[in-house]
Amino acid sequence: MKPLYKILLVVAWVAGSLPTCLGQQPTQFGKGTDEYGAFFNSLKEQLIHTQYRKTVYFGGKERKQFVQWIRDHVHVMKAMKYLEPDISSFWQFFIEQQTSEGLYFDYYYPMVARENHRLNLFEKRYWKVFARDTIQMHRLPVEADLEYLMVEGGHYIWQATGDTAYLRTWIPRLEKGIRYSMTDPLRWSKKHQLVKRGYTLDTWDFMQLPTSRAEYVKQGKDVQTGIFNIDENTPMGIMHGDNSGTYAACRQLAQLYTSLGNSAKARYWTEQANGLRKRTNDLCWNGTYYAHFVPDDPVPSYLKMDQKTTLSLSNPYDINRGLPTDAMAQSIIRTYQNLKGKNVENSFAEWFGVYPPVEPSYADYLPGSYMNGGVNTIVGGELAKAAFQHGFEEYGVDILQRMMQLNEKHGGKLPVSYKPDGTVDEGIPDNWGQAAILSAMIEGLAGVVDLGHSFEQVELTPRWLAAGKNEADITVAYGPSGKYVHYKYLHDPKRKTINVSLQGASKTYNFRQLLPAGKRLTHLTVDGKASTSTLEKVRGSLYVKVNNLPGGEHRIEMHYK
Repeated sequence: MKPLYKILLVVAWVAGSLPTCLGQQPTQFGKGTDEYGAFFNSLKEQLIHTQYRKTVYFGGKERKQFVQWIRDHVHVMKAMKYLEPDISSFWQFFIEQQTSEGLYFDYYYPMVARENHRLNLFEKRYWKVFARDTIQMHRLPVEADLEYLMVEGGHYIWQATGDTAYLRTWIPRLEKGIRYSMTDPLRWSKKHQLVKRGYTLDTWDFMQLPTSRAEYVKQGKDVQTGIFNIDENTPMGIMHGDNSGTYAACRQLAQLYTSLGNSAKARYWTEQANGLRKRTNDLCWNGTYYAHFVPDDPVPSYLKMDQKTTLSLSNPYDINRGLPTDAMAQSIIRTYQNLKGKNVENSFAEWFGVYPPVEPSYADYLPGSYMNGGVNTIVGGELAKAAFQHGFEEYGVDILQRMMQLNEKHGGKLPVSYKPDGTVDEGIPDNWGQAAILSAMIEGLAGVVDLGHSFEQVELTPRWLAAGKNEADITVAYGPSGKYVHYKYLHDPKRKTINVSLQGASKTYNFRQLLPAGKRLTHLTVDGKASTSTLEKVRGSLYVKVNNLPGGEHRIEMHYK
């Protein structure tokens, strides 16, 4: 056994003992998961003890922050909902500061001279000073993602708590934010009826400059104004990720309104989602993946990149938000596999922010650095989840194994951002990428997906066969409520049986079990009684499905040959 693997096993024990969930059912990968369990618990340890996670005191209340930027914070929530008792207080501070027109602020900074500079750059609607808390909040005007991300964060809170009273308080503001995105002339394309933004690198927050930063300053211009600010004269385009996020937010609003018993609102937001999906897929799909940008205004002449053929980081997010069809999703995943196979840019991994990088630079970021062709675990984590859920289970395992190697290489600390040669880069909070990977392990490899809230309706799809594991003891719990799902998986290749016992908070289980390649089901029992099932083929993978199992404890046994 390697020394570091022994260390990771100790970390697994320590992380498992952390007070990360209420009650006695912490989220954990237990017996039989071996190196995956050690890696999972290393990620838990890193997410809990990151420098970004802290308690702040704003608006007269304590707030549990995961990252001081609400965007990053929400992206980390996809993991922290399984670990942290308080996932709402920091999000609530940002929704409380929503402006009268519906927009949100990006982040808070202390009142110091360097950051006060931005108060002079942007219109008043894009900043606010909080004298009592000695902080300021800004919205980077070019950003077009906060309104859908706030809905995503609210949806995580609802899932983890089931608190409809809390939901009823804030859902009008969530709706107002999406309406702002879909009506403001600086956010909404009248031509395409889609969300637009200035020409950034995918969802990132800065635009290209006509010259180098130094030359821009020599011309008497402010760099931050040039890369962040927009007005009615700013060239803009349609970026697929903004629209997949808004599509997902409309679906989430529909689900939230259904939970509140408002069927009319649920129908309205479902209709909005369907329209967004069709328009985005019709406009942005280039035949293989989603094009980086589709022009709403002409692309600036100084931006030297082929927008149609540039692959960008929101493509895996698009899959996990449900935007593409299954065939489109599989095409995107194959695109990344091909990049790995060709070893483009002599890169250690294919998880590029954009590919190919922009030459000779993008706002002074050289090719292969940061988002300009840099490699990051944000993409890798989302891609792994998409791979597991769309018939590329072995590729999902391959990504996780390479993440484990990176974690080991860096002494049990997994950085998020790299140059193609594997050198660690700067600029992104590590816990954003760590959260994406932990989410992929829970919802992809372990296959626990909450279809509603509080695990009342669960889709359970153990994929341990793809990882070569014959045993797994899995518990997935929500930090705020302690509601959980627990299953034990046991595969006996000699007897050709798969046994799964499950229990938890669910009222309904939809169970799906991956069969070994080339095998077929011969017999299935549920709680010792013969039971019917259906088969589902996902690409080349075959799943046995048993839907609508009632809540309680169950034992499922399958025989195959």
